[in-house]
Amino acid sequence: MKIDLVDIESCVKKISIQVPQEKVEQEKIAVFAELAKSANIPGFRKGKAPKKIIEQRYGKSALGDVAQRLINDAYRQALEKNNLNPVGDPVIEDISFEENAPLSFSATVEVLPEVELKDYTGTVVKKKVAKVTEAEVDKAIDSYRERMARMTPVTGRAAADGDYVHIDYKATRDGAEVAPLSGQGKQVHLRQDDMLEGIYSGIRGMSPGEEKTFKATMPKEFPDASLAGVELEFYVKVIDIKEKTLPAADDNLAREISEFDNMEAFRDSLNRSMQRRNQTMADNNLRDEVLGLLIQENPFDLPPRMVERRARALAERTERRFAESGVDMTSSEYRREDFMARFQESAGREIREEIVLASVARQEKTQVTEADINHEIGHLARMIGQPEDVVKAQLSQSDGLAGLYQKIVFDKAYKAVLEKMKIEEETIES
Repeated sequence: MKIDLVDIESCVKKISIQVPQEKVEQEKIAVFAELAKSANIPGFRKGKAPKKIIEQRYGKSALGDVAQRLINDAYRQALEKNNLNPVGDPVIEDISFEENAPLSFSATVEVLPEVELKDYTGTVVKKKVAKVTEAEVDKAIDSYRERMARMTPVTGRAAADGDYVHIDYKATRDGAEVAPLSGQGKQVHLRQDDMLEGIYSGIRGMSPGEEKTFKATMPKEFPDASLAGVELEFYVKVIDIKEKTLPAADDNLAREISEFDNMEAFRDSLNRSMQRRNQTMADNNLRDEVLGLLIQENPFDLPPRMVERRARALAERTERRFAESGVDMTSSEYRREDFMARFQESAGREIREEIVLASVARQEKTQVTEADINHEIGHLARMIGQPEDVVKAQLSQSDGLAGLYQKIVFDKAYKAVLEKMKIEEETIES
């Protein structure tokens, strides 16, 4: 068998293969012999039909089977001969399968680059951890206070900034009602920063039961172009006014929203939780920086079709999340090609990280033990609340153990990098 290998790109190889005519004829004989044993042809007992009849009835499909078998076998031998481990399926082209002639074809495959990493021992990388401030803790407590807030009716005064005003309202233009800006029983939060000045000023100062007519000009960037920049007349009747009352940040609040008896203990708990959050964020940022540094210091090409497949998978995953949240992805503004293109960079980064970590694992001779796998399965089982044996069985049935194995390898490889680099922790202001 003749096999020629040509480098199209550093990660793309083209294999040209020619299967000898003798091998082709042997495969034809074998395929037709198998057909003869199982063929059911009217007028003949099973397996007793003449060869000529078999060839007439099954010739075209049988020759297709012959070609497929020969191509599969020759392709496998070509990979073994050239020590190739392709990613993804080959592109089979240039098939020539004629009578009384050898079979020839080409297979274009992609392979991962072989990367020998530069020495990273002693490389200094800063791990930046944001400091937790008292203001952040105060903000977190205020969010709890907001959740526990009560709406209380306002008496003895007019509507003021920050109040919640219950109104009937109608907008008119030249005497005609503007339906989208009219309604009944609507509650508005009276905030100057969030409302048109004319409407805010018109409602502020009104009292329950009061009716009022005033004018306001719509902004030039108003979504309805027919109303952009147009002056409208508004009729407003105030039904009632309420204000939000927040509970005090005291021991009573701490007991109501947590297991702690006093606010000081609750604040300490929040502070520790925020510190853990900031450490996790710092660890994630450190990982991105470390791997980015290794990628930068060890440039290599990527298999283009592999990047395309990964980008498509990322895009489809995002599309599913959008669909599940009710976002319409079929709008006229949506172009799938543009959407897919956004994921090319992310896909390339993911694959580069995997190649770098695999190279580290190879250079550091990283090994995965049964204990490592069981530990990871136990962690996963606790996360999803399932027995370990059930999780392991599910992973085995779905080929998930391979992914779990890879995760462990990559985690160990990354830890090996950190052990050789010099990581300096730095506290920064958040």
